Amino acid sequence: MPQPCLEIVTYKVNSTREADHQREVAAKRALELPGFAGWLPLSDGQDHKERADVVAWTSREAAEEAAKVVGTAGAFEPFRATIAEFGAMRHFTLPTGGLPMMQAGDGVELGRFRLRQGVTEEALRAAHAQMIENHLSRQPGWRGQRLLRLPDGSWIDIAFAETETTAQSICASWSGNSDCDAFLALIEPVSMEFGSVA
Repeated sequence: MPQPCLEIVTYKVNSTREADHQREVAAKRALELPGFAGWLPLSDGQDHKERADVVAWTSREAAEEAAKVVGTAGAFEPFRATIAEFGAMRHFTLPTGGLPMMQAGDGVELGRFRLRQGVTEEALRAAHAQMIENHLSRQPGWRGQRLLRLPDGSWIDIAFAETETTAQSICASWSGNSDCDAFLALIEPVSMEFGSVA
């Protein structure tokens, strides 16, 4: 199973104004690339021409394929033209569950539940990780997922997706999946809500 990947690219630009615009355009185009999970644009605090882009992907393979597209496709030519000097590009493995970089409009699913009698936290976490690895992370538009433990003993499964509609579709994909069924067998659902980042 591919592990989520964080790509860090450093470079220097010619003109900050044009580079800012083209980076925004490139980030929107990246939404269409398979495995894209978020883009965090950074600029040096003193020299704004020094840049770093932190991009999350669902796998290293997705990151490498996307790098080929960004490096050669005509749609990304205006972005490439703003780069005066390329620094480096590195790929880092992320833990299961990804590292969602939330943007306005991204979808969220909040599923609140309690553990069934006798179920351990260890068993819950193992089933959750397996469900993510074998099913959820493979769904189009999935961005990441986390478990939250609340003081009253209840839990929240928080999932991040491309849009609210995507979050609902991913939730619907649980039906009949053996890994999702194994997770559901451990919990007593309390509530389920969907929304989007404002």
